[in-house]
Amino acid sequence: MFCMGAIKLEAEAGLLAQDEVDALLEIATQVGKKDWNNKVDPCSNETSWVTPPSSQRPMFDNKVVCNCSFGGVCHIVSIFLKGQDLAGSLPKSIVKLPYLTNLDLWANYLSGNIPPEWANTKLEILSIAVNRLTGPIPCYLGKIITLRDLNIQNNMFSGIVPPELGNLVNLENINLCANNLTGELPLALSNLTKLKELRLSSNNFIGRIPDFIQSWKQLDILEIQAGGFSGPIPLNISLLNSLTKLRISDLLGDGSEFPNLEFMQNMTYLDLSFNRLKGDLPADYNDLKSLEIIEFDLSYNNFTEIPTPTNCKETLKPVECLSDYCSKDQYSVHINCGGSETTVGNTIYEADDEPGGATKYVPKREDRIVLKDFDIEKAAQGVDKV
Repeated sequence: MFCMGAIKLEAEAGLLAQDEVDALLEIATQVGKKDWNNKVDPCSNETSWVTPPSSQRPMFDNKVVCNCSFGGVCHIVSIFLKGQDLAGSLPKSIVKLPYLTNLDLWANYLSGNIPPEWANTKLEILSIAVNRLTGPIPCYLGKIITLRDLNIQNNMFSGIVPPELGNLVNLENINLCANNLTGELPLALSNLTKLKELRLSSNNFIGRIPDFIQSWKQLDILEIQAGGFSGPIPLNISLLNSLTKLRISDLLGDGSEFPNLEFMQNMTYLDLSFNRLKGDLPADYNDLKSLEIIEFDLSYNNFTEIPTPTNCKETLKPVECLSDYCSKDQYSVHINCGGSETTVGNTIYEADDEPGGATKYVPKREDRIVLKDFDIEKAAQGVDKV
């Protein structure tokens, strides 16, 4: 347990200002943290305040970072409390840390909502992802205009995205994935012209992906996987020529044509699976210079033809040819059970020269899918794991 009077530090060289010491003790109570050593200065790098990283706990991070360049007085600039199973609430007392710019509470059991006091902070980086936070995203979050990076993924936030988030004009990265968000994206988000990464997957949004995405000219990563949106993919997505990673999947509706990617020469990852895309892939699809290094997934669509088999064979790295539109020799499987490889007519039967057992999938050999013997119960380490 913490005692508010346990530390009374003078604001002398190298020591944390006393009002910030008191604020830390309040924060500890609010989040449920019980192992900070209140007998030493929080800026001393003592292990309870700064825990060295450990390969045995790679997700764990325990760190209070101070800046002691303010005339010999220290101030807290960052707090990392990641992967600590904290079961309290989001700490309203961070408002008493006027120099705090980075707060990371990732992967705990914190509940409740974002405190209104946070509207008066100067946070630049905020991660409250992977917790048990509920309720709507509060409109006063839009008052933290210093925010550059906002991550609230994997919580239980519900309701609409408040238009006030459009006031966060310095935002570069925003992650709203895996919540229960609904409604359409507000037009005010078009103000976020500095966006570089936007992730909206696994929500219950409605309507189409808005045309105002063209405002995000600096966007590098766009992920909308099973976000609830309906097709078609907006035509003006072609204007986002800074994209290196584009993932739009599971769009509702009747499908649309393949988007124009001609000017996205920096693309390295593309996933447009499960979108009911129809028609032929355009000719310029083969002209993209980046296709030699791209990883992409176009599976479960309704294309009438893929220009050449090699596009399916060589570049569907995340998912090997999960489509009826790959040429037959890319997905047919023929095995000569109990014997060596043999050819019958025009069909090559793969060798099956291992002892008996069930079958397992092995990645393709010489561009063909191979199945080999495999005991699934043994591999799963018990029938209860199968």
